[in-house]
Amino acid sequence: MTAALDPGEQHTQFVDWAKSNGVEINGIAPARFSGRGMGIVAAKDIKKGDKLVHVSNKSLVHVALPSIHAFKLPENTTVHGKLAASLSLWYSGQEPHSYHLWQDVWPTQQDFKSTMPIHYPSSLQSLLPPACKTLLAKQRANLEKDWATHSTHLPPSITKSLYTYTWLIVNTRTFYWEYPDLPNAHPRLPKRRPKLTADDCYCMCPLIDYFNHSDNGCHPQHDSQGYSVTADRPYSAGEEVFVTYGPHTNDFLLVEYGFILDQNVHDSLPLDHVLAPLLDKQQVDALKEDGFYGNYTLFGAGKEETVCYRTQAVLRLLVLDSRRYSAFVSGDDDGARDQARLNKYLADVLTKYSREIVDTLEEVEDLDLGEENEHELAEGQKETLMKRWKQIRSVVNKAIEALTR
Repeated sequence: MTAALDPGEQHTQFVDWAKSNGVEINGIAPARFSGRGMGIVAAKDIKKGDKLVHVSNKSLVHVALPSIHAFKLPENTTVHGKLAASLSLWYSGQEPHSYHLWQDVWPTQQDFKSTMPIHYPSSLQSLLPPACKTLLAKQRANLEKDWATHSTHLPPSITKSLYTYTWLIVNTRTFYWEYPDLPNAHPRLPKRRPKLTADDCYCMCPLIDYFNHSDNGCHPQHDSQGYSVTADRPYSAGEEVFVTYGPHTNDFLLVEYGFILDQNVHDSLPLDHVLAPLLDKQQVDALKEDGFYGNYTLFGAGKEETVCYRTQAVLRLLVLDSRRYSAFVSGDDDGARDQARLNKYLADVLTKYSREIVDTLEEVEDLDLGEENEHELAEGQKETLMKRWKQIRSVVNKAIEALTR
């Protein structure tokens, strides 16, 4: 068990503020964990089912707040972008607010620069795993779009750097919220609840945002009264208490939150970049027509299957004749008699990929990290990237072993 350390006076003051602002806390406290930053620790022995924290709906921060409506920010913006703009107005002191003590315990800009791939130097970004590159490109496009929408409506003192910081605060510290009074929540939002998407439903929860993620942890729950976390199992005093953000891969966690788990039952790898180049145009057209082009997945240790059904389909088109492929995707043939042949083919493909991963690891290891004042920062980023590629190599090599048994 990692020792839980005193978090410091700022965090103590924030907890006092939270308690006086609609946050009920039972048996837990913020703590600093050596080498891992802040988290939540059990302050006493906790039983399964104990309610650990409840945040009143009046204490949540979301776009339906009157104080955010009053900013008169563009209506044709994303919820993410509007929240980021609002936080930037508060953070810069442009607008009065009552969240100073909460703001003081958020991750710093330097924290994000050391952990988030969006802040990696281009030399490291170019060596990110394929899934990370795809996620990062989408993340950067969303940020650029939100900044373009808001930059002309914000004071000149709010720089793109500050907006990027508050945008990442929203990205890493929001929870799903469905707005009890949806019709009056925000002009951009649909008036009917079934039409809400995950991108619409953002809120910030004081204190709950301290919890770190694990693939097995407490599940935050919300209703019209607010947000709660209930113990998923017994915890001993001094033990860290985790929540789960959802069934996310380590590539997703790295790009969206700036960390990876040592063990992650939800980890998986895309195989599109490995399999798609093997297809000719006729095969691509057939897969698109049948709805089986792309989204090929190699599972990690958390699944019994080695690959997804879509991968099984594309392998049949690559290895067998088109008639056998058609029988499989139509459900007329379970494909069992061909599986050994397909396993061998995929093992050969993955063996080649494993060699490419070794080359990538060497390339990351040999990178020149540049200026001395950024050296320590880049070393940490490089260490995380090396760790992720080693995890990917392990997943690939274990799959090869399973396929060749």
